[in-house]
Amino acid sequence: MKHDIQHDWTAVQGESVEIYKSGQLFRAGVVDTVTDDGEILWILGEGIMPRTMFERSEGYEVWAAD
Repeated sequence: MKHDIQHDWTAVQGESVEIYKSGQLFRAGVVDTVTDDGEILWILGEGIMPRTMFERSEGYEVWAAD
């Protein structure tokens, strides 16, 4: 499945995504919530992985299936 970088984080709420930082896969999961300005998002907790917040200003990238 092909994935594309998502510049508008508000568009991925409820979608399955991959979170990258410095070119490395950091986390994959479903986007729970995104701030109105699209600068912060949360990935739902799954199994032992807790609900996690990611901030664009910290260098994270969001990739989603097109």
